Amino acid sequence: MARLKQQTSTGHKVLIVDDDLTLLQTLEQLLVREGHQVFAARSGSEAITLCEQHQPHLMLLDYFMPGMTGEEVVRTVRRTNNEVQIVLQTGYASERPARTMLRDLEIQGYHDKSEGPEKLLVWVDVALKTFRHARALKASRDGLNYILRATPELHRLQPLEDLMRGILTQIYGLLGLAGAFVATIPLLKESSDEKNAFVGAVEDNLNDDDLNFAVQVGIGRYAEVRWETLEPSVREVVMAAVNSGQTQRGPVLAIPLKSSDETIGIIFIEQALEPSSDLGLLEIFANQAAIAIENVRLYELATVDDLTRLATRRHWLNRFDDVLRQALRYGHPLSVLMIDIDHFKAINDRYGHLAGNVVLTTLGGVLHQRVRGADIVGRFGGEEFAIALPQTEGQGAVIVAEALRQAVSQSHATYDGIGLKYHVSIGVSSLVARDVTMLQDAKTQGKAYLETVRNKLLESADKALYQAKSQGRNAVAIGEDVQVNDSVESSLV
Repeated sequence: MARLKQQTSTGHKVLIVDDDLTLLQTLEQLLVREGHQVFAARSGSEAITLCEQHQPHLMLLDYFMPGMTGEEVVRTVRRTNNEVQIVLQTGYASERPARTMLRDLEIQGYHDKSEGPEKLLVWVDVALKTFRHARALKASRDGLNYILRATPELHRLQPLEDLMRGILTQIYGLLGLAGAFVATIPLLKESSDEKNAFVGAVEDNLNDDDLNFAVQVGIGRYAEVRWETLEPSVREVVMAAVNSGQTQRGPVLAIPLKSSDETIGIIFIEQALEPSSDLGLLEIFANQAAIAIENVRLYELATVDDLTRLATRRHWLNRFDDVLRQALRYGHPLSVLMIDIDHFKAINDRYGHLAGNVVLTTLGGVLHQRVRGADIVGRFGGEEFAIALPQTEGQGAVIVAEALRQAVSQSHATYDGIGLKYHVSIGVSSLVARDVTMLQDAKTQGKAYLETVRNKLLESADKALYQAKSQGRNAVAIGEDVQVNDSVESSLV
């Protein structure tokens, strides 16, 4: 039977099943006026087919029909669908008592047709309310399971940008959304007193000019935005969440990212959330995200150079020791590049140290973009940089170095409207290792020998660097290969 057109929609789908055509049409009109989407069936087999096709929220089912009784329909439907609410209708006093039916069958109501349409609508309202509650509980359970699966990925040590993007990806998976971004308040390196004063200022209702927010990542129409280019209404909602420490809810959402009661950022979502249980799930997720962000930022304070966003010298050396140990153990090649900005002092003297910082930052970006994911790039100190190239022999390292030199020469830094051209000199050194078996007499020399090989590689690359400078700068020079002593090579495990 055709579905009647609805005027306003409740979003609910109702299947009515009765072999009495007149009663069926009357119920259909009644329920359509209530705003429900209605399907109608005149037999149990037709009802089962429609239930499978349309997944209704409620079934109003006549108990006694030719072919299949209502009880048989219920038992068949429940084999595959435990979500639909079922209200049995009866017009015969001889049928089983209501309490017995409710106890023995998985139904939610039992309506006597003689009690009229108003009583039926009460059963409809009760059943659909139960459906909504059951679906909300299922959504909450699924959402919590999703969060539990997503949380380990959040707490994996990873670059901050990757973490932020992962947060939005997980939110998209949890809710689905059109536009969103994550903004953070910069982590301060000052003393505890200064940091406490900053946090106190936040509690005293700062405006958006007082906080240097950074939109880390965004999706949808916020994919490329910066804090200063956001609409005033968006910034107002975000600042309200920061100052109150509470989620701002309306046509949009701004959820504080709080770590140890300190707001470190905001998740902004361009949509309202219904039901409210979704917001609770999102706030649980936001708490986990805040902890993950704080951990990554604290880790980066110790391992990432502020200016260039490359590894610090100490962190670079630690990671270099790891790849060197693997190279010595398995006989793999390994190369090192030492890079220095030519005439860097002249740039500082002419344009100032801020201009020099821009050059350092620009060079850091060029190096990061041009190397492989397995390569290790770090700021070694001042204007000097180092790159470890695992699984790379000398010839390959020279090719990489020359490509980097050309890329730097073609780039330029911009300071105060001035284009600053600069170039670099690069020294290359390589490890020559061979596959050998572990020798018992070398076990005690592992750490000392590792340091010896590391220092020789760095010294060779450094000498080559100054050779490149002596040859006129903006050049690549090759240092002596470092040979591995077979007697201790494989003890470095």
